[in-house]
Amino acid sequence: MKCNQKHKFMRISLIVFIVSLFAYGVRAEDSNEEETVIEDFFICRTCGNDVSVANLAFDRYSPLALSATNHTFTDTRSVLVQEVQNPLGIRFHIFLVKQASCAKIHPWTFKSTWFPGYAWKVCVCPKCHTLLGWMFEPVESATAELSFPSNAGFYALIFQNIITEGYVNSLLMKEKALRDN
Repeated sequence: MKCNQKHKFMRISLIVFIVSLFAYGVRAEDSNEEETVIEDFFICRTCGNDVSVANLAFDRYSPLALSATNHTFTDTRSVLVQEVQNPLGIRFHIFLVKQASCAKIHPWTFKSTWFPGYAWKVCVCPKCHTLLGWMFEPVESATAELSFPSNAGFYALIFQNIITEGYVNSLLMKEKALRDN
């Protein structure tokens, strides 16, 4: 009899334990923790390497911009695209992101910046070495030891050298749809 009671007690304990785990799991899911949903990926137009995420795009107007327009990258994301010109007279259309994937390259430059108070360096694709844009860092923190922008810095990507993964996928889906018919 004692053995049966012991097994019965263990079964009930196990059931209570499982129910409590389930109840705890439900409460954890209801805790309103925010999930970050990636809107789209920015990729290198030349090789398809991931460069940044659309969620990281932001607007900051350059006082040296020749023009600026809003461009819709995704269904929910519109970014400021600015036309800037370097000292050689070459014009670029750029948009800004908080972080990007760039290869380590050159020291910070303090001359001819499009964003006063920021030093810059070139940003090239780590896979194919295509020019993707520039990295910007506040002058005070742009030291030789700093290879990439800090949280106070940002990236200016060349609009023509970046494409969204969603756009690429839409092209592939159309191709597949044509094959199926």
